[in-house]
Amino acid sequence: MKKTKRILAILLAAAMLVPMTVGCSNSGEAEGGTSGGGTADGGSGAKPVVRMVVPGISEQSTTDPISGLTSLGLGDFEKFLEEKIPDVDINLISIPWDGWIQKIEAMSTANEMDVAFFTNQVAVPDWYMDLTPYLEKDPDVNFDNLSEWFLEPAVHYTTYKSFNYPEATGKVYGLPLTMACNSIVYDKQLFEDWGVEEPQPDDTMDDLIAKAAQMTGTNPKTGKTNYGAYATSMWMEWYAISYDAVKPYSSDTMMLNELDMDEYVNYIKDSDEVLNYFKGMETIVANSPEGIATSTGAEKFYTEDNDIAINFDTNTVSSSVMKYIYAEKTDVTERFIPITIPTGENGQQGFPEFFRLAINKGANDPDTAWKVVKSVVTNKEIVDFYLTNYASDKISALRDTEGMSMYDYEYNKVRHEKQMSSVFITDDYWTWRTPLQEVNNLVVSKEITPEEARTKFYEGVETWVNNTKAQLGQ
Repeated sequence: MKKTKRILAILLAAAMLVPMTVGCSNSGEAEGGTSGGGTADGGSGAKPVVRMVVPGISEQSTTDPISGLTSLGLGDFEKFLEEKIPDVDINLISIPWDGWIQKIEAMSTANEMDVAFFTNQVAVPDWYMDLTPYLEKDPDVNFDNLSEWFLEPAVHYTTYKSFNYPEATGKVYGLPLTMACNSIVYDKQLFEDWGVEEPQPDDTMDDLIAKAAQMTGTNPKTGKTNYGAYATSMWMEWYAISYDAVKPYSSDTMMLNELDMDEYVNYIKDSDEVLNYFKGMETIVANSPEGIATSTGAEKFYTEDNDIAINFDTNTVSSSVMKYIYAEKTDVTERFIPITIPTGENGQQGFPEFFRLAINKGANDPDTAWKVVKSVVTNKEIVDFYLTNYASDKISALRDTEGMSMYDYEYNKVRHEKQMSSVFITDDYWTWRTPLQEVNNLVVSKEITPEEARTKFYEGVETWVNNTKAQLGQ
């Protein structure tokens, strides 16, 4: 029997025997909230209902055609949550990841949800309640013990900061459930065929790219054409952190007109780090199949006929490799090896995405919604269940992971330690992220040189900053 199925059986049994991690005492109404909201059948004695949105979960259990791993459906997660939080009737609603921002905005406006999620600095002040009143009073989860519950990077990103919403600086709109932890994956067999040293823990991005470049051409053992690398522009911008090409920013006010233009914008024009980043990305592209401009060419990855030595497309490979690991597909995992993204000289790497649970401004019963939020994010069994069954590419934001089944896997321990010490810490990054995404599209399609890319990147950041200041009246 597969290990994942054994884990599920244990968790389901434990769900009926083990009490919740935190209590469910009411902390008082949040600003603008009401008590005694919706109930399961409309009667005063029924359990209160909380409508909770989660992304990317199928209504029915499905078997992944790549890994062969069976993923549980929405009903399985709902049943598990209700067993762990028995005094609440939780109604789960799933939406696709594609277009999730627009969907959440519409659902919030129409009051179709009580608890939902967000990642990074999207327009959450328009959708969600500030949780500060709860965190000031709750005996279980509060401002005094957040660092006891969560990893320090997760605590940092709990406080909302955004150049686009300076008036919301310092508010808390959600608590962290998971944190992104992406991987690069290499083909051990191709390294052996070419006689190239496998990636090492202290390798830099340049080291990995140099190794990849040695494996483009005719395989010396099989005679087949190999490509040293593969990447798409999706999430490529985060490699700029490994090159020290972008800088962390800190502010108490998040007023964009206070941004030091020389330090955070003008430096780009002559930056060796920015130029080296684009040179590295150019080398990846040069050693990739032609199809990368249209996100094709890696269809044989994870198969016997794979022809790519290092897959830098973290957006695609991170989730897949963990599914293979959880499914104990040793024929795949002994050949395709995941590694964490290298850090730069500043010791940081990307990207800092935290999946956070929040309370909709129009929640029917904010107090019960808070009860669900704090219980889900702090209960190790719930977090473990969600990560192993639905979000395999991510890791827990909890500081204490003892007893969580996902950490029976050595690579998850490596990922956890890496994120604790190296995740990119900043108050905002949209000054450079969108402009860099746009330039990377041109790099991947081989339309510009690294020098031209640096110039366009500078121009894009300057334009973003000036336009945003104008829109905000700054």
